[in-house]
Parts: sequence; structure tokens; C-alpha cells
Amino acid sequence: MPTASYRLQLTPEFGFDAAREQLDVIAALGVSHLYLSPIAQAVPTSSHGYDVTDHTRVRDEFGGEQALVGLLDAAGDRGMGVIIDHVPNHVSVERAELNEPWWTMLRDGPSSSAARWFDVDWAGGGGTVVIPRLGEPLTDVLDAGAITTGTGARGPELRYGPLRFPLAAGTERLDVREAVRHQHYTLSWWRDPARNVRRFFTIDDLVAVRVENPEVAATIDTIPRRLVEHPAFAGVRVDHVDGLAEPGRYLDGLREILDDRLLFVEKILAPGETLPERWPVDGTTGYEHITAIEHTLLDPTAEQPLMDTWTSWVDDVDFHTLETRARHEVLDEGLAPDLDRLVRAVDGDDSGASRSALVELTVALDRYRTYLPADAASRAVFDEAVARARATCLPDVLDRVVGVFGDDEDALRRWQELSGPVMAKGAEDRAFYRYFPLAALCEVGGAPGIFSTPIGDFHRSAALRQREDPIGMLASTTHDTKRSQGVRARSIALAAQGSEWAELVDSWAVRHRDLTASIDAGLLLLALQTAVTARPLTTDRLTDYLVKAAREADRVTSWTEPDPDVEDALHRLADVLVAEITGDAEALGALASQIEIHGARIDLALLAVQLTCPGFADLYQGSPRGLYSLVDPDNRTPPDWERLRDLVDGVSTSDTATAFGDGRIDLARTVMTSRILALRTRRPEAFGVGADYAEVPSSGPGADEVLAYARSDSDGAVLAFVTTRPSLPPVDPPTELLLPIGAWRSLLHDDAPIITGGAVRLTDLLGDLGLAVLERTDR
Repeated sequence: MPTASYRLQLTPEFGFDAAREQLDVIAALGVSHLYLSPIAQAVPTSSHGYDVTDHTRVRDEFGGEQALVGLLDAAGDRGMGVIIDHVPNHVSVERAELNEPWWTMLRDGPSSSAARWFDVDWAGGGGTVVIPRLGEPLTDVLDAGAITTGTGARGPELRYGPLRFPLAAGTERLDVREAVRHQHYTLSWWRDPARNVRRFFTIDDLVAVRVENPEVAATIDTIPRRLVEHPAFAGVRVDHVDGLAEPGRYLDGLREILDDRLLFVEKILAPGETLPERWPVDGTTGYEHITAIEHTLLDPTAEQPLMDTWTSWVDDVDFHTLETRARHEVLDEGLAPDLDRLVRAVDGDDSGASRSALVELTVALDRYRTYLPADAASRAVFDEAVARARATCLPDVLDRVVGVFGDDEDALRRWQELSGPVMAKGAEDRAFYRYFPLAALCEVGGAPGIFSTPIGDFHRSAALRQREDPIGMLASTTHDTKRSQGVRARSIALAAQGSEWAELVDSWAVRHRDLTASIDAGLLLLALQTAVTARPLTTDRLTDYLVKAAREADRVTSWTEPDPDVEDALHRLADVLVAEITGDAEALGALASQIEIHGARIDLALLAVQLTCPGFADLYQGSPRGLYSLVDPDNRTPPDWERLRDLVDGVSTSDTATAFGDGRIDLARTVMTSRILALRTRRPEAFGVGADYAEVPSSGPGADEVLAYARSDSDGAVLAFVTTRPSLPPVDPPTELLLPIGAWRSLLHDDAPIITGGAVRLTDLLGDLGLAVLERTDR
């Protein structure tokens, strides 16, 4: 059972040798597992590694296989395991010459053995692969002489700027125009909507690979297969498992390779959704934990002031309506080629008779995808989507579509491959950038349409995780989160001051009429919330974030049609906001300082829950320092390793409560992390597969605002954790907790007396910290 994993973002500047240099400080925290971003050969300049070009090779820029083995050896010497991020669902074709199967298929066509790698609609492309990489229409490019031929390292090739494409056999002697016409691919203008290769969402440079083909899967899994020979190799995290045609079947094969090593899937679960029972995995990467705990800590009285501000500034559209609209949009735009292909699969021709029904059925699905026919639980989910879609399309057409899915597994598979990208692009990458009553709720795997949730819901979800996925990851900040945990904690603190916030933004708008007249109102609210929750900020950093957010929202500017006037206005806005949040002289700066104090307590509470709940914490690089980053690439900024080393060295000099009281917030976080991970090492049975999770009863006027639970093993060694909303007021009679009988020692307050079980006043437990972690000492 891991105590915690520690995610490292490898880059050409921070490879295996650099990672090895940080092992001592990571191990000193009590972390049991190093968790590496993708290590396979990728586009040479890639800073993230998900644009893999060769799954059989360890990335050269990181030091290659020899340096990887050195890192594994060093981790093993420190008793640590290593988990790798594995990308089986797509490859990069940004540079065709770097991808052997892609190059071979383009050169030799559909009869090539390499064609089995890719999901190409050959009929839809007139027998060729459509490659939308030209900056202008093909005729204009040819007239300008921008395409030439020559011989490169892989043989005869077409050249367009830095791009290289293979020449089919027998075409190398043709003139350029004839050569272009006689290839197994069609070069086209990037604005031409035609596409006939399944992609990673709508990214043309990332194409899906068919791991449902055993020979392809065997090649994709080359590195994990080699690494199982090393004792420090601990397992795999599968990137975007919903991008696979047959996830369960692929995972079965990977489990056979890994044996009893850890296997996690990146899977965004909808509220109430669980992983398919037959998947041989240890859990998810834990996005659902973020949603569960942060909705629990939200003050329910904050919802109305925030919604009033939102509707007075923007409109009265609820999130469900906004999301539905956005999902329709992406089906009409970037995912239209994928929808067209599905329609043809269902209709058997180009009539398009089923199009509307397929659109409504896809939008009616309340999650990323189903896993029919293998997953029995997916049947009820599918039937519910059909029932919802029936209200918005012709029932007889819908029934025909359902009938086709029952008879034609290929058509059903194609629909399931489409529904995930529709949710990702429509909800996560569009609607989540349009809805800002409280922007922090628009998080990966989030539920922005829901505000606070009862504490009982959290207890039920945690108990379910203990039963079904006790070894799953618990996320907080990741390389994919739109805001780090520190920013979200401050946002929860901001929500608690909803009425003050409403007055402030209204008065700010009056003082800055020049900006409010030229910038979308929703973006203004997003910018204001970001300014007061993400300090320290620079103008450039805030501008970059706002421009990306605006382009993702795709209302006033976009990736394909950037509006320079809008984006210049966002830069001016960022300049004003950064000036106003610097110090406390302006109202925004004063509010930012105020919520940072409250937010620091919430951040500590979130960390404590992550470290003690069923599953194990996945800590992001730079942790346990407070992280105040925004969406990528901001969250991939290299951490200050020297500062982290100083914090770890200082763990023995203070306890959490004292450090926090002295304003040394980062040290407080580090001490708490170290002590709880040490506890998990001492008492692994209290956190493992056989452990218990139980609510600790509370009573009194504030009982419904107390989150308290116990972790225990078969010997009765119990960990009790208590946290509360830091805004919890003193009450009389006091709120009490009913602790199990025994002697309890605080891990966070060194000067706290031993507590005897039974009824204990909440204020005696929490002190000024707002939370407590207790260890039983009499067993």
C-alpha cells in the first residue's frame, strides 16, 4: 500500500538524472512512490511528453534507457517504487518522419501492414489519408512553389516548410503537382473541415492508435514489458482510458504484463459513477476526490450571493443548459467529421437520416462514455440516455439507432468513441470556461452545476472507495487541473464572503467602465476571481491565462479565429488587476489578503483529508509547498527544489500548529505531510485494503458542519481525523465529538495533552488550526 506518490514532470531540461538528484528530499517526506510523466520517445521539444512518436524507446532527451535504469536503481535503494504515465491511446504525427508506422502507412497506403495501427476512414477520404497541415488551399501552395520533392533520411519525400511526407513508390520522378496527386494521402488547408482519421479529441497532430489490435498493443506496451524486470518498477497510470476502443480488453492485456504491480486509469467519473467491475485496475487517478471534498467544504449559504452576482452580470442560464449548448456546438464544429462517420455507420449510406437522433443521444449521456456490450452496468446508463433523448428527437429514428447499436458492435463502438470527446471538448474545454459563479468548481472531473453537498455524501463516497478502490490515487493538484489546490482553497474562502464579493465587483465595474464596455462580462468575473485567488501574479502570467480561457470558451475569441482586439483588452485588464492586487491599498488587494488567511486553513484541511482518506495522496511536484498555479502550461513551471529541501530540513524544528500560527504556512504543510506519511508507514493496516472507514459521531449546534472520520485496522489501532469549515462560529452549548475509547495524541499540536476517548469538545481538538489528526497511543 503506497503512502503517497510524487508526480514529476520530466522535460528536456529535467530528465532522469535531474530527477534522481531530488530523490532524497522526496523520500525524506515519507513518499513511497515516484510518479513520472510519460517517458517514451516524443517530439524532441515537447515539455509534457504526451506527443509520443515511438512507444518502444525511452526518451533520448531524458537520458535514454540507461539513465532511466539509474533512476530506478536509485529509487529502489531508497525503498521507493516508480510508477510511469503510459499513453496507449494516441501518437504524435506532427513530424511524420519521427513516427515509423505513420510514415509507412502514408507511403504504402491501406494495404500496408502499418495501416492496422490507425483508424482511417479510407472511403471518406477517397482512398487517401486527409492531412490538414497546409497554411493555404493546396492550389495556392502549389502555385507559390511551397511544396518540393527531395531525398531525406527515410528516402524520397515531399517537403513543405519544415514538414516531411513520404513519396509513394514510383512517384519520386514525377513533377511536384503530379506527385502530390498520386500519394496515399491528401494534403489540405487546415481550415478545410474534412478529416478522416480518428484523433485525440480534435487535435490533428495526435491520432488515435488501435490498441484493440493485439499486435499494435504489444508494441505500445513495450516499455512496461521491459520494466517489469526491474524490482523498483511499481506500475502504470494509463492516460485517457476512455480514448481506447475497448478499454477492458486492453487493460486485461496490460494487467497480464504487470502481474500484481499497480495499475491506475485516468478516468473522469460522473457523480455516482464507478469503474466497471471487471476492469483489473487498482483505481483511478482521483479527480473525483477533488470534487467530493471541495463541495463538502463549501459554505451552502454562499451559493445565493454568488449566483445573484453571476446572473446580474451575465444571464440566468443554468449550467446544464450551457453545457448542452456547448456539446451541440462541438458536434457541429470540430467533431463533425467523427459524427459524419458514425452517421454513415448507422445509416449504411450518406443519407444522414440518423444524424439528429445520434446528436441528441450523445448529448443526453451524462458521462464520458458507456462500455457496452461487456459492462452490464452501462446498459442502465444507456437506457437513461435514450429516455432523455426521446424528448428531443423523432422516437422512430431514435429506436432505429438503438436497434442498429444492438446488432452492429462496430457502430456501437464508434458512438462510444465519440461520446468521450464530445464531453471533453463540450464540457471541460468549453462550458467550463463559460460558467463562473465560482470558477474553481469548473475543475477537471468537476460538477459546476452543483454547489455545496452534505457531509454525509462525503462519508458515503469515502466508504465506497474503501470497499471498492482502497488503493486508488487521490488527486489535488495535477498537470491537468485548471487551478491548483491552493487557488481552489482560496476560492472556497472567497465564496464564504459572497456578499462582500458582490459589492466589491459591482463597485469595481463602476470605476472601470472603460474595461467593462470592451470585455465579455463572464471573462471579467473570471479575471477578478483569478486575481484575488492566484497571487502572486504578473501581468504576462494573468494575460496568458485569460487569453487561453477566452479561446477555450470560444465566444469572443478562439484558437482558430483569435480576435486581437479582444486579446489586447484582456492584456490591459490583466495590467490593471495585477496593479490593484499588489499590496492592500486597493480593495481587491485587501480582499485577496483576507481570503489568503482563510484559504490557507482550507488548504491545510484539503491536504489532511487527501493524506488520510481511503486511497493514497498523489502529490504534485513542488508539494507540500502551497501551489498557486493555473492551467497548463502555468502548472508545469519547474518547482523551487532548494526551497523544498529547506522545508524538509526544517520539519523537526516545529509542529504544524506552531508553524501555522507563526505564518510559516509552507512549513506547516510540510510538517503535516511528513508526520501523516510517517503514520501511514507505521500503521499501514489502518490505511490498506483491510482497513475501515467510519464517521465519528458529533453533536451540538455545529454538528452538521464537522467532517470527522476514523481509520482503523483489525487490531483496533485507530486514526481519527477532524476538520471543519474554518468559518465555523463558536457555539454554546459546544459542538462535541464522540471519540472511540482510548488515549489519543495529536500529530499536529505537540503541546496538546493526551485526549481520552468519549465526548470531546470540538474547540479542544481544533485550536486555531481548524483541524486535528489524532493517533491512538494505548495499543
